[in-house]
Amino acid sequence: MAIKIGEINELTVKRETDISYTLTDGYQDFFLHFNQTPNPLQIGEKVKAFLYYDQKKRLCATLEQPFITATKYGLVKVVNIHGDAGVFVDIGISKDILLSKDFLPASKKLWPIVGDEIYCILKLKSDQLVARLLNKNDVDEIKSPLAIGSEVEGIVSHISDIGIGLFASSLAYIFVHKSLMRKTYRIGEKLTVKIININKHNDYNGSLIEQKELARIGDSQIILHALQVRGGVVPVGDASTPEEIFQAFKMSKGAFKRAVGLLYKEGLIIIEDQRIILKDFQP
Repeated sequence: MAIKIGEINELTVKRETDISYTLTDGYQDFFLHFNQTPNPLQIGEKVKAFLYYDQKKRLCATLEQPFITATKYGLVKVVNIHGDAGVFVDIGISKDILLSKDFLPASKKLWPIVGDEIYCILKLKSDQLVARLLNKNDVDEIKSPLAIGSEVEGIVSHISDIGIGLFASSLAYIFVHKSLMRKTYRIGEKLTVKIININKHNDYNGSLIEQKELARIGDSQIILHALQVRGGVVPVGDASTPEEIFQAFKMSKGAFKRAVGLLYKEGLIIIEDQRIILKDFQP
Protein backbone atom coordinates (compact mmCIF):
# COMPACT_ATOMS: atom_id res chain seq x y z
CA MET A 1 0.00 0.00 0.00
CA ALA A 2 1.38 3.44 -0.96
CA ILE A 3 2.22 5.84 1.82
CA LYS A 4 0.05 8.92 2.26
CA ILE A 5 1.69 12.20 3.20
CA GLY A 6 -0.46 14.23 5.54
CA GLU A 7 -2.13 11.06 6.81
CA ILE A 8 -1.64 8.36 9.45
CA ASN A 9 0.30 5.39 8.02
CA GLU A 10 1.15 1.98 9.48
CA LEU A 11 4.95 1.63 9.51
CA THR A 12 7.52 -0.73 11.03
CA VAL A 13 10.42 0.23 13.32
CA LYS A 14 13.54 -0.64 11.33
CA ARG A 15 16.41 0.56 13.53
CA GLU A 16 17.37 2.88 16.37
CA THR A 17 20.12 5.55 16.51
CA ASP A 18 21.32 7.88 19.26
CA ILE A 19 18.57 10.42 18.58
CA SER A 20 15.92 8.69 16.53
CA TYR A 21 14.19 5.67 15.11
CA THR A 22 13.99 4.77 11.45
CA LEU A 23 10.56 3.65 10.31
CA THR A 24 9.84 1.90 7.05
CA ASP A 25 6.97 0.75 4.87
CA GLY A 26 9.27 -1.85 3.28
CA TYR A 27 10.24 0.48 0.42
CA GLN A 28 11.07 3.82 1.98
CA ASP A 29 12.57 4.90 5.31
CA PHE A 30 11.34 7.76 7.53
CA PHE A 31 13.04 9.66 10.35
CA LEU A 32 11.27 9.64 13.74
CA HIS A 33 12.90 11.73 16.47
CA PHE A 34 12.77 10.39 20.03
CA ASN A 35 10.82 13.46 21.21
CA GLN A 36 8.01 12.62 18.80
CA THR A 37 7.13 9.29 20.34
CA PRO A 38 5.62 8.94 23.84
CA ASN A 39 7.21 5.55 24.60
CA PRO A 40 10.33 3.60 23.64
CA LEU A 41 9.84 1.43 20.56
CA GLN A 42 11.07 -2.05 19.69
CA ILE A 43 12.71 -3.11 16.44
CA GLY A 44 10.06 -4.78 14.28
CA GLU A 45 7.19 -3.06 16.13
CA LYS A 46 4.36 -1.70 13.97
CA VAL A 47 3.27 1.88 14.70
CA LYS A 48 0.78 4.37 13.31
CA ALA A 49 2.72 7.47 12.28
CA PHE A 50 1.77 10.77 10.70
CA LEU A 51 3.97 11.73 7.73
CA TYR A 52 4.88 15.35 7.03
CA TYR A 53 7.70 17.50 5.61
CA ASP A 54 10.07 19.15 8.07
CA GLN A 55 11.55 22.65 7.63
CA LYS A 56 14.21 21.25 5.31
CA LYS A 57 11.46 19.59 3.26
CA ARG A 58 12.54 16.11 4.36
CA LEU A 59 9.79 13.55 4.78
CA CYS A 60 9.52 12.72 8.49
CA ALA A 61 7.25 10.78 10.83
CA THR A 62 5.70 11.55 14.20
CA LEU A 63 3.59 9.53 16.58
CA GLU A 64 1.90 12.72 17.77
CA GLN A 65 -1.77 12.76 16.79
CA PRO A 66 -2.65 15.71 14.53
CA PHE A 67 -5.92 17.60 14.91
CA ILE A 68 -6.37 17.58 11.12
CA THR A 69 -5.06 15.53 8.19
CA ALA A 70 -5.48 15.55 4.42
CA THR A 71 -8.86 13.86 4.89
CA LYS A 72 -9.84 14.97 8.41
CA TYR A 73 -10.91 18.56 9.03
CA GLY A 74 -11.14 20.40 12.32
CA LEU A 75 -10.33 23.50 14.35
CA VAL A 76 -6.73 24.69 14.56
CA LYS A 77 -5.26 27.76 16.27
CA VAL A 78 -3.28 30.51 14.55
CA VAL A 79 0.12 30.81 16.27
CA ASN A 80 2.12 33.09 13.98
CA ILE A 81 1.81 35.50 11.07
CA HIS A 82 4.52 35.05 8.46
CA GLY A 83 5.03 38.16 6.33
CA ASP A 84 3.61 37.66 2.87
CA ALA A 85 3.53 33.85 3.06
CA GLY A 86 0.41 33.42 5.20
CA VAL A 87 -0.22 32.34 8.79
CA PHE A 88 0.99 29.33 10.75
CA VAL A 89 -1.41 27.06 12.59
CA ASP A 90 -0.91 24.50 15.35
CA ILE A 91 -2.17 21.11 14.15
CA GLY A 92 -1.09 19.17 17.24
CA ILE A 93 2.41 18.12 16.17
CA SER A 94 5.79 19.72 16.91
CA LYS A 95 5.87 21.52 13.54
CA ASP A 96 3.41 24.32 12.86
CA ILE A 97 1.85 24.23 9.40
CA LEU A 98 1.49 27.14 6.98
CA LEU A 99 -1.95 28.29 5.93
CA SER A 100 -0.79 29.78 2.65
CA LYS A 101 -1.82 33.22 1.44
CA ASP A 102 -3.16 31.35 -1.61
CA PHE A 103 -6.10 30.31 0.59
CA LEU A 104 -6.53 33.70 2.29
CA PRO A 105 -8.03 37.02 1.16
CA ALA A 106 -5.74 39.36 -0.79
CA SER A 107 -5.95 42.00 1.96
CA LYS A 108 -3.93 41.13 5.08
CA LYS A 109 -6.46 43.10 7.13
CA LEU A 110 -8.85 40.20 6.50
CA TRP A 111 -6.38 37.49 7.61
CA PRO A 112 -6.86 35.72 10.95
CA ILE A 113 -4.82 36.98 13.90
CA VAL A 114 -2.77 35.06 16.45
CA GLY A 115 -5.11 33.21 18.81
CA ASP A 116 -7.94 32.82 16.30
CA GLU A 117 -9.31 29.32 15.73
CA ILE A 118 -10.22 28.38 12.17
CA TYR A 119 -11.59 25.31 10.43
CA CYS A 120 -8.95 23.78 8.16
CA ILE A 121 -7.89 20.64 6.35
CA LEU A 122 -4.42 19.71 5.03
CA LYS A 123 -3.34 19.82 1.40
CA LEU A 124 -0.20 18.48 -0.30
CA LYS A 125 1.47 21.04 -2.56
CA SER A 126 4.51 19.64 -4.35
CA ASP A 127 7.00 18.89 -1.52
CA GLN A 128 5.14 20.95 1.07
CA LEU A 129 2.25 20.15 3.37
CA VAL A 130 0.03 23.18 3.94
CA ALA A 131 -3.30 23.93 5.54
CA ARG A 132 -6.24 25.37 3.66
CA LEU A 133 -9.53 26.78 4.86
CA LEU A 134 -12.38 24.32 5.07
CA ASN A 135 -14.97 24.49 2.27
CA LYS A 136 -18.60 23.60 2.77
CA ASN A 137 -18.17 20.77 0.21
CA ASP A 138 -15.55 19.16 2.49
CA VAL A 139 -18.11 18.59 5.25
CA ASP A 140 -19.58 15.09 5.30
CA GLU A 141 -22.55 15.85 7.52
CA ILE A 142 -23.90 18.50 9.84
CA LYS A 143 -23.93 17.36 13.46
CA SER A 144 -27.30 18.95 14.18
CA PRO A 145 -29.62 21.14 12.08
CA LEU A 146 -30.18 24.80 12.83
CA ALA A 147 -33.60 26.38 13.19
CA ILE A 148 -34.75 29.52 11.41
CA GLY A 149 -34.83 32.34 13.94
CA SER A 150 -32.14 30.80 16.13
CA GLU A 151 -28.92 32.61 16.99
CA VAL A 152 -25.69 30.63 16.76
CA GLU A 153 -21.99 31.34 17.09
CA GLY A 154 -19.96 30.89 13.94
CA ILE A 155 -16.38 31.38 12.74
CA VAL A 156 -15.77 33.38 9.57
CA SER A 157 -14.20 31.04 7.03
CA HIS A 158 -14.76 32.74 3.67
CA ILE A 159 -14.94 36.33 2.47
CA SER A 160 -16.12 37.44 -0.96
CA ASP A 161 -17.44 40.55 -2.68
CA ILE A 162 -21.02 39.51 -1.91
CA GLY A 163 -20.73 38.46 1.71
CA ILE A 164 -19.11 36.11 4.20
CA GLY A 165 -19.38 32.41 5.03
CA LEU A 166 -19.21 31.02 8.55
CA PHE A 167 -19.07 27.55 10.08
CA ALA A 168 -21.09 26.89 13.21
CA SER A 169 -19.83 24.34 15.75
CA SER A 170 -22.23 21.85 14.13
CA LEU A 171 -20.28 22.47 10.88
CA ALA A 172 -23.38 23.99 9.30
CA TYR A 173 -22.32 26.57 6.70
CA ILE A 174 -23.98 29.98 7.04
CA PHE A 175 -23.85 32.60 4.29
CA VAL A 176 -24.41 36.26 5.21
CA HIS A 177 -25.08 38.65 2.34
CA LYS A 178 -23.21 41.94 2.53
CA SER A 179 -26.51 43.77 2.87
CA LEU A 180 -26.95 42.10 6.27
CA MET A 181 -23.51 43.01 7.62
CA ARG A 182 -22.74 46.13 9.66
CA LYS A 183 -18.93 46.15 9.18
CA THR A 184 -15.98 44.30 7.66
CA TYR A 185 -14.98 41.00 9.29
CA ARG A 186 -11.82 38.92 9.18
CA ILE A 187 -11.20 35.21 8.68
CA GLY A 188 -11.28 33.51 12.09
CA GLU A 189 -13.54 36.08 13.71
CA LYS A 190 -16.25 34.65 15.98
CA LEU A 191 -19.71 36.12 15.41
CA THR A 192 -23.23 35.53 16.62
CA VAL A 193 -25.47 35.20 13.57
CA LYS A 194 -29.24 34.85 13.27
CA ILE A 195 -30.52 32.14 10.91
CA ILE A 196 -33.09 33.69 8.54
CA ASN A 197 -33.44 31.17 5.71
CA ILE A 198 -32.55 27.65 4.52
CA ASN A 199 -32.05 27.31 0.76
CA LYS A 200 -32.72 24.31 -1.48
CA HIS A 201 -29.16 23.01 -0.97
CA ASN A 202 -29.74 23.01 2.80
CA ASP A 203 -27.32 25.90 3.22
CA TYR A 204 -28.20 28.48 5.80
CA ASN A 205 -28.56 32.21 5.27
CA GLY A 206 -27.92 34.47 8.23
CA SER A 207 -28.10 38.07 9.34
CA LEU A 208 -25.76 40.15 11.48
CA ILE A 209 -28.31 42.96 11.84
CA GLU A 210 -30.41 42.92 14.97
CA GLN A 211 -34.16 42.97 14.40
CA LYS A 212 -34.57 46.20 16.37
CA GLU A 213 -32.23 47.95 13.92
CA LEU A 214 -34.52 47.39 10.96
CA ALA A 215 -36.70 50.38 11.83
CA ARG A 216 -33.65 52.62 11.63
CA ILE A 217 -31.74 51.39 8.59
CA GLY A 218 -33.89 52.81 5.79
CA ASP A 219 -36.22 51.50 3.12
CA SER A 220 -33.54 49.97 0.90
CA GLN A 221 -32.15 47.85 3.75
CA ILE A 222 -35.64 46.73 4.71
CA ILE A 223 -36.18 45.50 1.15
CA LEU A 224 -32.81 43.72 1.14
CA HIS A 225 -33.62 42.06 4.44
CA ALA A 226 -36.98 40.88 3.03
CA LEU A 227 -35.21 39.42 -0.01
CA GLN A 228 -32.83 37.48 2.25
CA VAL A 229 -35.59 36.14 4.45
CA ARG A 230 -37.72 35.09 1.48
CA GLY A 231 -35.06 33.24 -0.46
CA GLY A 232 -33.82 36.06 -2.69
CA VAL A 233 -37.13 36.85 -4.43
CA VAL A 234 -40.07 39.05 -3.40
CA PRO A 235 -43.28 38.97 -5.52
CA VAL A 236 -43.56 42.77 -5.67
CA GLY A 237 -42.21 44.77 -8.60
CA ASP A 238 -42.48 47.82 -10.85
CA ALA A 239 -46.07 47.10 -11.84
CA SER A 240 -47.33 46.25 -8.34
CA THR A 241 -50.12 48.35 -6.87
CA PRO A 242 -49.58 50.72 -3.92
CA GLU A 243 -51.68 48.34 -1.82
CA GLU A 244 -49.48 45.32 -2.70
CA ILE A 245 -46.34 47.32 -1.92
CA PHE A 246 -47.68 48.55 1.41
CA GLN A 247 -48.75 45.04 2.38
CA ALA A 248 -45.25 43.70 1.61
CA PHE A 249 -43.09 46.51 3.00
CA LYS A 250 -45.29 48.94 4.91
CA MET A 251 -44.13 51.82 2.67
CA SER A 252 -45.63 53.94 -0.10
CA LYS A 253 -45.10 53.18 -3.77
CA GLY A 254 -42.98 56.32 -4.06
CA ALA A 255 -40.71 55.25 -1.23
CA PHE A 256 -40.55 51.74 -2.69
CA LYS A 257 -39.51 53.02 -6.13
CA ARG A 258 -36.81 55.25 -4.64
CA ALA A 259 -35.46 52.37 -2.56
CA VAL A 260 -35.38 49.80 -5.36
CA GLY A 261 -33.94 52.44 -7.72
CA LEU A 262 -31.03 52.90 -5.33
CA LEU A 263 -30.52 49.14 -4.98
CA TYR A 264 -30.64 48.73 -8.75
CA LYS A 265 -28.00 51.46 -9.27
CA GLU A 266 -25.78 49.66 -6.74
CA GLY A 267 -26.12 46.46 -8.77
CA LEU A 268 -27.74 44.54 -5.93
CA ILE A 269 -31.10 43.62 -7.45
CA ILE A 270 -32.96 42.81 -10.65
CA ILE A 271 -36.32 44.58 -11.07
CA GLU A 272 -39.20 42.96 -12.95
CA ASP A 273 -42.86 43.93 -13.30
CA GLN A 274 -44.09 41.56 -10.60
CA ARG A 275 -41.00 40.77 -8.56
CA ILE A 276 -37.54 41.88 -7.46
CA ILE A 277 -34.61 39.48 -7.27
CA LEU A 278 -31.45 39.75 -5.16
CA LYS A 279 -28.36 39.40 -7.34
CA ASP A 280 -25.73 36.82 -6.38
CA PHE A 281 -27.99 35.32 -3.72
CA GLN A 282 -27.43 31.57 -3.16
CA PRO A 283 -30.86 30.08 -3.98
